[in-house]
Amino acid sequence: MTFTTFTTFRAAALATCLHVVLGGAAHATQERPFAVDGEVALAAFIALSDGHLIKVADSLHIFAQGEAARSAAWGRIKDPYADVAERNVSALNWFALPDGAYWSVQEGKAEGNLAERSYFPRVLAGETIIGELVVSKATGKPVAIVAVPVMGDDEAVVGVLGASVYLDRLSDLIREQMSLDESTVFYSFDRAPLVALDWDPGLIFLDPRRLGEPDLIRAFEEMLAADEGVVNYTFRGRERTAIFRHSPVTDWWYVLGVVPQGREAPSGEISVPAGSGGD
Repeated sequence: MTFTTFTTFRAAALATCLHVVLGGAAHATQERPFAVDGEVALAAFIALSDGHLIKVADSLHIFAQGEAARSAAWGRIKDPYADVAERNVSALNWFALPDGAYWSVQEGKAEGNLAERSYFPRVLAGETIIGELVVSKATGKPVAIVAVPVMGDDEAVVGVLGASVYLDRLSDLIREQMSLDESTVFYSFDRAPLVALDWDPGLIFLDPRRLGEPDLIRAFEEMLAADEGVVNYTFRGRERTAIFRHSPVTDWWYVLGVVPQGREAPSGEISVPAGSGGD
């Protein structure tokens, strides 16, 4: 499922609407003249995140149809591809040959090879990838992969266009666009489960089961078993109530939660587990 345009929804009333849905008190202010249903706020979170990634995918699909990409020659691809990269969210933007050798707009010829990455043969088979979580070979940062096939004149795949979208920067952008207050948290995760986006950068790319908090593990198991719902749990000594929904675009679960006593301070920089995969 793709679309070429999406609306940036600035959810200034996010905390208020979550309190309304989850049983808390909503207090109108001049900045928040009305309350929006919590499901609408969650849908806005999903639309923002999925929308940014879909925009990347659509940009890559359009570029893949041009003569530069179809030539499979990096010398012809690099400059126009850099223009495409500037119009999308922060990412390492790359082109790979079918043997896995690749170049990026930002760093040129890469030493690594993508042929053994789980998503790579799927793209060579014609599939579009949106949201696969890996650690970038080139940068060592957690990223969400967006990748599309490039067809040559005979309609055979001659390469792969991809963007390794930085999860910390996309999280920052989402946080800014949603104008969260101090009682609201957001995050998303895949089936592994690995955390994708998070208001706290120190939790990005973590497996919640490694944190050793039984109630948190139980909550993730409940969310993974359903497409949407409400979950209550305790994390870092604070009670949380959250609404969640699965997105078929990224295959991520998106979560918005209320921490009545106020969320804790972010835990710091991203810490990627040793042995994590690459682009």
